[in-house]
Amino acid sequence: MAIKRKRDDASSSELGIDPLECILKKLPSFLDVLRFKRVCRSWYSVAENYVSGPCFSPSSQTPWLLLPSYEEDWKEDDDKEERGLCFFNLEEKKEYRDVSVCREVYEGRCVGSSHGWLILLDKKANLSVFNPFSGARIQVGSLIPDLEFTCFDAYTLGEQPRMLVSKAVVMSDSKKNKHKDGVVMIYGRKLVFCPYNDGRFIELDGAHPPYQDIICSSAHMVSALSEAGSVEVWDFSGEYFPTKIMDMTPSFPLKTAELVKSFRDLYSSHFYLVETCRELLFIVRFIGEFVDGDGKPVREEDLLSDEDTQPNICPYKTLLFHVYRLDPHEEKWVEMESLGDQVVFVGGNHSISLRVEDCPGCMKDSIYFTDSYWERVDEDYSYGGHDMGYYSLRDQIVKPFYDTQLWKMKPIPFWVMPNPW
Repeated sequence: MAIKRKRDDASSSELGIDPLECILKKLPSFLDVLRFKRVCRSWYSVAENYVSGPCFSPSSQTPWLLLPSYEEDWKEDDDKEERGLCFFNLEEKKEYRDVSVCREVYEGRCVGSSHGWLILLDKKANLSVFNPFSGARIQVGSLIPDLEFTCFDAYTLGEQPRMLVSKAVVMSDSKKNKHKDGVVMIYGRKLVFCPYNDGRFIELDGAHPPYQDIICSSAHMVSALSEAGSVEVWDFSGEYFPTKIMDMTPSFPLKTAELVKSFRDLYSSHFYLVETCRELLFIVRFIGEFVDGDGKPVREEDLLSDEDTQPNICPYKTLLFHVYRLDPHEEKWVEMESLGDQVVFVGGNHSISLRVEDCPGCMKDSIYFTDSYWERVDEDYSYGGHDMGYYSLRDQIVKPFYDTQLWKMKPIPFWVMPNPW
């Protein structure tokens, strides 16, 4: 399992089931449930039954960061295969190294993180979802029979799976409703859905490819954001094929369009779609293609001077965000200068927004991000996976949340929502 257990304690096992369940119901956080499970085998069994039952509903939690684990005595020339994985807890500013995950995660074959599940795509095009907290795994299906899978796709899958599937999310946080739940993903220019109980991949009737992001809401709604800033929404709650219930093409934000046009050779832009309790947000992330030690973007031709024999290493780095909210009546994106009490988490994960009171250890009015520059994350042995931090809208500056001097992080860090199922 994902959490190691201590040996049985006879005195603790003498406690009855009902008192233990009463204790579990009063535990304030998911982290406390994990600690409860580690006491002994009997407590572990009680906790497993409790979180699998109908009465348990996990409260909002701060996402944990899944990333490579580097021991204090690790040296740069040490065998990479000897490095493990760990969870970094933002609330405690602490790493949990006793993490057990499956082979595909170590191999960097994660194409998404959603509702506590990692979506994995192996070298044979088999899709599965894996919960690193509970150890549960669901085999979803193979991409090959139902999609136009070419020889080039097979090569891309072997080398860079996220260039084939740029984002994947699951329908809900539970494995209880396999009839309606499944995986939705951006496959090339298409939007594709595969239910758990079927194994067949079904293409959605997307009208505005290519797509930049997809999200799922608790009401079995799937929303997709296109490269042009349009939004399409499908209702998956019916018995049969999902129904499109919204197709809106707001005018693209002028402020972002002008910045993209003016500094195309200095920045790349990535788009995210985020649902808050009130509205949909369009978040634009600007990444400096080559950023020097002073945090300034430079042109590639400036990396090599007349005296140099080797170019300076200036990895890409996130420098700026723009945030907009959707006005469905005016059909336009409206700029937001503040997120208020919201905290946003973006990257290769299911983009989410939470209230700061539900995210101990986080700063309000901020965007926490991990590296999702799939086109460049594996281009160089000296960097990649490194681009993470948080952006304060009030201060308009990027700050670190994890203390590391490493530029190369493999597997790539992902946000994971704590989920016991």
